[in-house]
Amino acid sequence: PAPLSAAMVAQPQAGSDERFAHSVGEHFEAFLENYSSEVPEGMDTSAADEPAPRDYIDQCNEMKSNERNTLYVDFSHVQDHNTELADAIEADFHYLEPFLRQALKNLMKREHEEYATDDKDFWVCFFNMPTQLNIRDLKTAKIARLMSFAGTVTRTSEVRPELIEGVFMCETCGTNSDPVPQQFKYTQPVKCKNPSCPNTSLWALRTGPGEAKFVDWQRVRVQENASEIPAGSMPRTLDVILRGEQVERAKAGDKCIFTGTLIVIPDVRQISGLPGERLPPRRGGGR
Repeated sequence: PAPLSAAMVAQPQAGSDERFAHSVGEHFEAFLENYSSEVPEGMDTSAADEPAPRDYIDQCNEMKSNERNTLYVDFSHVQDHNTELADAIEADFHYLEPFLRQALKNLMKREHEEYATDDKDFWVCFFNMPTQLNIRDLKTAKIARLMSFAGTVTRTSEVRPELIEGVFMCETCGTNSDPVPQQFKYTQPVKCKNPSCPNTSLWALRTGPGEAKFVDWQRVRVQENASEIPAGSMPRTLDVILRGEQVERAKAGDKCIFTGTLIVIPDVRQISGLPGERLPPRRGGGR
């Protein structure tokens, strides 16, 4: 892949965001395919008697053997391999995450084609971030960035299915839409893709194979650790959304380090009920 520059990481040029994201995905795929923690970066291993073990190829093999779909990436490995790549992922994780997941799927298809079927999703989880924040540190400047914070779990919800991508059939002409990504609320197509159809509101979710994708979903409430609460202050809390193989891994009373991205939910009622359920329409443009 073409090299990433520090300037591109800091501020991609207008209109180049998607190209930049694809470039990040290509670099991440190369990292997963080649990284070895036993070989210093830049060392020539061509004369070695045996090839060095590759950390994430070995983990991909374990994923296939154990029928798992989550790859755990030590963020310090990314920093050792390519600082520009690490900076890009950290600065804009919310936007780049689908491209990182696609990079993993590309690698799994090459290594285990029979396992990485088109309808199977793979997930990337980072750990060992350079900085661990407190809940009080999570300000608006941290939105969409990759980060980690520590806290104590006080409550967990039951595990529920969440619709993450859906194909919708137009109830006017019967045309199927392209896959529509979902994010905490039930999202339908804006307009039928049939040019002669005026439909913008009558849709039926398709639930056949490859048409609707669901993932396990759980919400946990996390409170500041007692040692981090300033004298005379009430403890702060934060809701954390867990998906896929991360559900049911924490229970009330556990002290955990969470790694992910901070996002803003305009209406918290959208995550208080069943993920993926259809919400009643609201008038006034959502105001």
